[in-house]
Order: sequence, then structure tokens, then C-alpha cells
Amino acid sequence: MQRIPAAIEDMLMPVVEDLGFEWVGGEFRGGPAGLLRVYVDHTDGMTLEHCAEISHALSGILDVEDPLPGAYRLEVSSPGVERPMFRADDFARFAGQRVRLRLHKPVAKQKKFEGVVQGVEGEDITVLVDEVGELVFRFEEVEKANLVYEFADNSKRDRKGKKKGAKRRAARK
Repeated sequence: MQRIPAAIEDMLMPVVEDLGFEWVGGEFRGGPAGLLRVYVDHTDGMTLEHCAEISHALSGILDVEDPLPGAYRLEVSSPGVERPMFRADDFARFAGQRVRLRLHKPVAKQKKFEGVVQGVEGEDITVLVDEVGELVFRFEEVEKANLVYEFADNSKRDRKGKKKGAKRRAARK
């Protein structure tokens, strides 16, 4: 999936905001199983009815303007707890929180990092990465970024949310 072009975002964002929702961002994958995924949020949370309302409104403008090549499916989604980050402002908004990111080009021989957002100055983002230290990069270097949900009990968990070592403990019983 790749971020949607700015021109398409500029076309869809006002529709979402006019309905009273926050535009988070969008992704597109072309090809035979094309998909346009739009992330939206609301201060009271998102419901299935909200997503259907937004989908209906966006479908109308997409049918008329036809900005994307080929056939694709429109998906309207809440950003969820591991919210995707689509602009430098997202990093500023979530300063102090943990993020997982992938850069277009390697830094210190790696592309994937996880750490705490320290701050943003213009397009420069600073993240304190556990194994690397302070990492400063330009927003345009980010291929993908998401918040990392941290469980309240602070136990170690794998990417699926299961406690690490839970299988071993269960096998010993």
C-alpha cells in the first residue's frame, strides 16, 4: 500500500471534514485487487454507521471525478489503537508516544525502528530508538509509521498482543 496522492487527499478530505469527522489519511493499492483505504476518526469514536455514511459520500465524488486508474474497492476505517501516521504533524501530535516506523532507505544499516517520538521541527522528526539512540530523519524518508499500543500492565507482548512466554508457561502447567 502507498499513500494516496495529495491531489486525491485534497479532494476527499473536505468531504470527510464537512461530515464532522477527522481526516487521518489514505492508502492505495492498484492492480486486480485494487483498494483505496481511507482512515477517519471522531472525538466520540467511530461506528459502523459512521463508516457507511462516509463511504457513501466518498463513493459519489470518486464516481464523478474518477481520479484513480482501474477498478478498486473503497474501505473506510477507524485508525485503530495502532494509528497510522501520514504527516509530520501526526508525529508532533503524538510526541512522547511509542511509534514503529519503516524508512525508505536504511539508517545505521536498518530500515525498521521502534521508539518514542521526542519532537518535530519543521519536517525533521526525532525519535529515541532503544537500540540506536536518538534518530533524526526527514518526514519524506518515512515509508510507513504507526503508533504502538502499550498495554496497561506493561508486560512483554508479541505483535499479536499475546504475552511473550505465555505458551511456555501454559505448557508447564
